[in-house]
Amino acid sequence: DALGSGLSLAEPDSYGHGPVRGAVVIEAGLGGPDAVRQLLAAIPEGFARPILIRLALEGGRYDRLVKQMTRATAAPVNVAEDGQTAQAGSIYFVPPELGIRQRGGWTFDASLAFDPASLPAGDSAVLFLSGADAARVAAVSGAGWSEGLVLGQTPDEGCYDPAAAQAAIAAGAGHGTPAELAAKLLARWSTGGAAPDPDPSGMLQP
Repeated sequence: DALGSGLSLAEPDSYGHGPVRGAVVIEAGLGGPDAVRQLLAAIPEGFARPILIRLALEGGRYDRLVKQMTRATAAPVNVAEDGQTAQAGSIYFVPPELGIRQRGGWTFDASLAFDPASLPAGDSAVLFLSGADAARVAAVSGAGWSEGLVLGQTPDEGCYDPAAAQAAIAAGAGHGTPAELAAKLLARWSTGGAAPDPDPSGMLQP
């Protein structure tokens, strides 16, 4: 009794305990910032997985983009750094030179290439928005990702470069507007909280 009095059970859904948890990866490019903003505006605070956004920027200046996205979501928005561990409920813009590895949680690692297929498919999602690289679709289209959630932005007037989204959809991925894709994520990982109320521009209502 004395030994057990100061101990508590680990939270089974926490990172570093129990089964390996996954993450949500968002691939985007030309026309991607607006789609990302609309999607994030529909994600409430406390989402159950980290959201990793790969959106290459000319010059690698993410600070302005982070400020813009902070206005669209109540969740913490950061630029990923080498050695940092991704936290559930947080949003990270991942520079192209950073990969990820499992180390008691998903840790950003500059010595590795980013490989979404390294995530546990049954607890992860990969979304292809406007401007994403179509070559990345193959990594999450094989049999090993049959349990994964792969989604593409519906090619329309808001999807300026639909090549990756079209490739994902052709491979069997679900699709929708950015807000509809967010709803699919929430259906898979319920937060138990109130959904945000974005206005038509993708900004949160006061």
